[in-house]
Amino acid sequence: MRHPGLFFFPLAFPFFLARTSEQVPARIMEQHGVVNHVYPDDVLLQEATDFACQLAKGPTAHKALLRAWAVGGVAAADEALFDIAMPLFETEDVKMALPSAVNALKAGNPRPTFDFKGR
Repeated sequence: MRHPGLFFFPLAFPFFLARTSEQVPARIMEQHGVVNHVYPDDVLLQEATDFACQLAKGPTAHKALLRAWAVGGVAAADEALFDIAMPLFETEDVKMALPSAVNALKAGNPRPTFDFKGR
C-alpha cells in the first residue's frame, strides 16, 4: 500500500523515510531501491551467508572501503572512496570486467560474474 503523500514529488519516498518513524515493509523498500533483495525467512540466513562469502572473495577495494566505514563511519568512507577506487581503473580486473559489464547492460543482459585475480 502506498502512503497517500508519496506521489507528489520524485523525492517523496526518501522524504517520507527521513521525516517519519513509520515502519515500511521490505517489499516496498525493495520497490524503491532501498534494498536489493527480499528473502523469505526460511532462506534468509543462507542467502546472507552466501552474500558474505561472496564479499569476502571479492576485490580487496571493497574490503578497504568497508574498513574505512567501520572505523570512521560514512564520512570516512566517502573521503576514502576516490583514493581507493581510482587506481582500480588501471588493473587487469577492471579492464576485463568493465567493458563486459557495459556490453551486457547495453544488450539488456544481466551483468556477468567474474573471478577477480587481484591484478
